[in-house]
Amino acid sequence: MHQLMITWTDIFNGIGDMCTNVFFPILRALGHKSNILLGGTIVVLLFYWMYKISKFNKEAEKKGTLK
Repeated sequence: MHQLMITWTDIFNGIGDMCTNVFFPILRALGHKSNILLGGTIVVLLFYWMYKISKFNKEAEKKGTLK
């Protein structure tokens, strides 16, 4: 029986090939839209987390626990 041996080099080369052949052409085609999309996602998630923190703080004050 022939045994398949995968090395770390094979894994990292596979990740690099995937980025080069799949992700980078997509990002190149999107241009600056990808930057705007990433920035917008970060801003939305930041506002969501700030909302959750205020909710956690109100709950902590109501229960008398640590903030």
